[in-house]
Amino acid sequence: MNDHLLSQWEANAEAFAQLINGRGTPHHRKILNPCIHRLMGDVKGKKILDAGCGEGYLSRIYTEKGADVVGVDFSPKLIALSQKRSAGLDIEFLVADICQLDSLKDNQFDVVLCNLVLLNVECLDKSLHEFYRVLRPSGFLIFSVVHPAFNVYGPGYWEVGEKIKTTGRRKGKYFISDQYFTEKEFFVLWKSRKGDGFPQKFSFFHRTISTYVNQVINTGFRLMALEEPLPVEATEFFDRERRIPFFLVIKAEKP
Repeated sequence: MNDHLLSQWEANAEAFAQLINGRGTPHHRKILNPCIHRLMGDVKGKKILDAGCGEGYLSRIYTEKGADVVGVDFSPKLIALSQKRSAGLDIEFLVADICQLDSLKDNQFDVVLCNLVLLNVECLDKSLHEFYRVLRPSGFLIFSVVHPAFNVYGPGYWEVGEKIKTTGRRKGKYFISDQYFTEKEFFVLWKSRKGDGFPQKFSFFHRTISTYVNQVINTGFRLMALEEPLPVEATEFFDRERRIPFFLVIKAEKP
């Protein structure tokens, strides 16, 4: 993977881990994770690859559900944080690049979970082929990205109004999306829970829905599900996310 991507994640590792806070942001907990848990089903006794595990919170969740989990990330700092935060749990964490998983054997996992990672890498084709290789026949891949058609980390953005006191978020007027078919790298500076900026900007690679779906099919996977999850709570905080989808989730099987 490119050196500038590794530099970003190494510089931002501590800030990212603090933002995730051991359990995910409200968008993870109330929109994305419930969808992923439903698609994952019963994981007891299954061997799972958490591909791009970050600080390891999903690895911990599925280990506690009875799965045998291997978490990989290309950032040594994030792997060190994963190991520290997962002390006492039987999880194998490895520094490894999803573009080339040389340390992992063929046909060894029941599930590959790649949560909000593929939109941060250039190597979509290589990553999907590596996931296919390490999966057992009838194993499945689940991956999520920020929704390409409404990509706030790409060519789209919300036109917002006044801040709502009860939620701390600004009221969404309408979403502006343009140049959807232009697939390119965007650089975005995230904010911490305190409101200050991360040390470095992150790279996000905008792709169309058809690019993701067709690459999954061309790799040899059988498409099983395509989800655009709604918030599980109809609260004012998630007003925008109940109007247009924030995430896209795909499940596919290795025949």
